[in-house]
Amino acid sequence: MRDIAGLIHTLIQIEVILIIIRIVISWVPSIDMGNPLVRALCAVVDPVLRVFRPILPSFSGIDVTPVLAIVVLQAVGGALDAYASSIAVNFGQLLVYIAERVLLAVVLIMGVVVFIRLILSFLRPDPWHPTVRLIRDMSRPLVEPFGRVLPRARAVDVPAIAALAWFIALYWVIQAVLDRVIVRI
Repeated sequence: MRDIAGLIHTLIQIEVILIIIRIVISWVPSIDMGNPLVRALCAVVDPVLRVFRPILPSFSGIDVTPVLAIVVLQAVGGALDAYASSIAVNFGQLLVYIAERVLLAVVLIMGVVVFIRLILSFLRPDPWHPTVRLIRDMSRPLVEPFGRVLPRARAVDVPAIAALAWFIALYWVIQAVLDRVIVRI
């Protein structure tokens, strides 16, 4: 059974690498999507990505499902690797570990987006630059709830600071709670 877990872990790592290659290929407009190698890559990767597309909406036209897919696959692979390495884990611990890794990765991604927005607010770049607009559009749903409660200062993006503090605290709380749950299972 541990050999099968090790094999599945290896296949998951290969799938993660293929997802990364698929992401890079999607950024290059001159790639021929009809090429047999590209079609084979899409045939292996796209079914996995389709599972995650309904779960996580795109942010301002940016599809972040590959990131979620990589996070989930890495969490499952890490858990299977722990099992294959003869570390004593039961099924309940495995499920909580995977859920913890996925939740922490999602919170971390949201925190990084808010952090980039905050850095940009201090640098005062051109507000019409496409990258600045993209970050603001992506972070808007994350910062907006804090903007309703906190005053907007001209010099500092107070709602973004509050949102960043919230995501940092949320990260620590999720980690502490789920680590205790794993120990108790």
